[in-house]
Amino acid sequence: MRHLLLFAAPLALVACGAEISQSSGDPMPAPKPIASSDKPDQTQKRPEKQVTELTGSWTEVESANGQRLEYASEDGVVAVSLTCQQPDAFAGEGGANALVLRRTFDEDEAPNQIGVLTSAGNGAITAQLDEESGEVTGIFDTRSQAARALANGEGNLRLVAGQSEYVVPTDDRVEQLVESCRPPIEATLEGEADADAEEADEPDGETPSGS
Repeated sequence: MRHLLLFAAPLALVACGAEISQSSGDPMPAPKPIASSDKPDQTQKRPEKQVTELTGSWTEVESANGQRLEYASEDGVVAVSLTCQQPDAFAGEGGANALVLRRTFDEDEAPNQIGVLTSAGNGAITAQLDEESGEVTGIFDTRSQAARALANGEGNLRLVAGQSEYVVPTDDRVEQLVESCRPPIEATLEGEADADAEEADEPDGETPSGS
């Protein structure tokens, strides 16, 4: 019992905030509780989205790759462009048109997609940053959800890259460009009919019974 009392005595002094002497005789400060201000901050605030409402107009411009629309602000700076890109020689005979969306970007962290938000729905376009031009570029299919949202949306188009959002008014020419970039409906139906006919002509894998 005496040994237990001797062992408990230093612990009682620590709990009371007293100093304890080491074997060398130097006083050892009693441990203190960590103040809340000294604790590492576990919560990280997300950066706020920067929304920029651009005032300007859409303009049709000549392009070597196909039809193009550009949205320029009142001071003449092109912030957004939409192009119907025709297939190059490497695409082969069955190559299809594609839509190319570009918008300026000046933040540090490079985004990997462009979000398209309209009254007709939302879509995401896989994209990459061109550091030389300072533009985020995304190529997408004419039948994709992003294309449908652009063609059918009314009011404003919201184009999001990273934490930067551009708000620009839509225009009838945006719908016209998307629609004209798509393959003719007759060609689409003909392709589906050919695919159905090929399926019907293929053998079902069953071996005829013997003679």
